[in-house]
Amino acid sequence: MQSEFFEKLFVVSADNFFATDENEKYFIFQGSKNWDMYLTDKPKGIEYDILESVKLLNFREKKEFLKKIKNVKTIDYSLEHINEFNSYFVLVSDK
Repeated sequence: MQSEFFEKLFVVSADNFFATDENEKYFIFQGSKNWDMYLTDKPKGIEYDILESVKLLNFREKKEFLKKIKNVKTIDYSLEHINEFNSYFVLVSDK
């Protein structure tokens, strides 16, 4: 498992994400739970929410991923990125 801490992440809907190509530079992952897009920088001209003090956990093994999401306060997760990045992602609160 790898983890990356973010003081802030910006959350936008998938529809709003594609409003500008600029958002792609800040893309972290798309959640499977609610299809929101998570960005490292504030998007311009679209509605967004802010998450503070979060960790993005990255798993190569599905078994480890499934075990972890049962034992942490999960904000969102991604099953779709296994094909693209060969990883499963879980976004959790670090508070």
